[in-house]
Amino acid sequence: MSRLPQACKSLLVKAQDSATQAVSTYNDPRSVFRTGNFTVLMVIAWTSLLHAYFEQQKKSYYYKKDNGRYEYVDGEKRAWELSKCVKEMFAENDPVRVNLELFIKMRNKIEHRNLPALDQELMGECQAIVLNFEAWLVDKFGDDFSMIDTMFVPIQLASSRRTLPKSKLEEKVVEFVKEYRSVLAPEVLNSQTFAFKAFLVPKIGNHRTSSDIAIEFVKYDENDPGEMEKYQKAIIAIKEKVVPVSNADLLKPSKVLEKLKDATNQDRPMSWHTAMWQKYKVRPSSVAEDKSNCKTEYCIYDSPHGDYLYTDKWVELLKTQL
Repeated sequence: MSRLPQACKSLLVKAQDSATQAVSTYNDPRSVFRTGNFTVLMVIAWTSLLHAYFEQQKKSYYYKKDNGRYEYVDGEKRAWELSKCVKEMFAENDPVRVNLELFIKMRNKIEHRNLPALDQELMGECQAIVLNFEAWLVDKFGDDFSMIDTMFVPIQLASSRRTLPKSKLEEKVVEFVKEYRSVLAPEVLNSQTFAFKAFLVPKIGNHRTSSDIAIEFVKYDENDPGEMEKYQKAIIAIKEKVVPVSNADLLKPSKVLEKLKDATNQDRPMSWHTAMWQKYKVRPSSVAEDKSNCKTEYCIYDSPHGDYLYTDKWVELLKTQL
């Protein structure tokens, strides 16, 4: 730190403290304004970090008038806000920038509102903005500034997601997030620096030692085909456990009726199919809050498309009704 200008040091301290507070409030089980507080604090953290970098590079980050004089607000030079800093530092389609711009927009929407439904909706993006902060901090200022030793994976009460009713305002903001994602290029949307996604896999070993770490983040090279194939096999194995479907070819209701007609030569209307899934309770109603509560042997909720898909086992069951 001694080699850095004093203004740069102060900004780095502010950036690290804000990021630490953001993670702390997000992981606090008593927090009722989790995503809101986290968003505000991470915007401050990133703003201070980029300002510190500009100080280090001796680059002016203050607004100027047409005559070249600085703009002032309450006697202080008007510094660039995060949106301006981001445009100066990152390419337009850089996933780090896209992630930051989402939180900039979210801050304006949730800063003065309590929207707990966003906690689950933005979990991947929240994790990414923190990991991006750590990576950028270390890259620009060195390992001495790493915060990784103070960050831990929080203990969770549940292993599955619990869906609670959303208010109209929450639904509106969640819809905004979905629309924001829908226009992103696939390479941005699937980037871990835009939204961090992971499976939590139990570590099994015969020689456990006291120095073992309970949870580790494994960094892999996406450009290594052999390594990617290894992880892909692991992901497939996990998915087979999570979704216990005997046949992976999922069917829309119209296709179910089509296959039934081919097999039995009986033409049934969609209302009959509706009566059947209601009778066997294979899925919740269309107005249910938790749409994923299905009998996965027969039916699965397709969240990205907002509809239900059925299995060949469901077709076999319906054949017995004909």
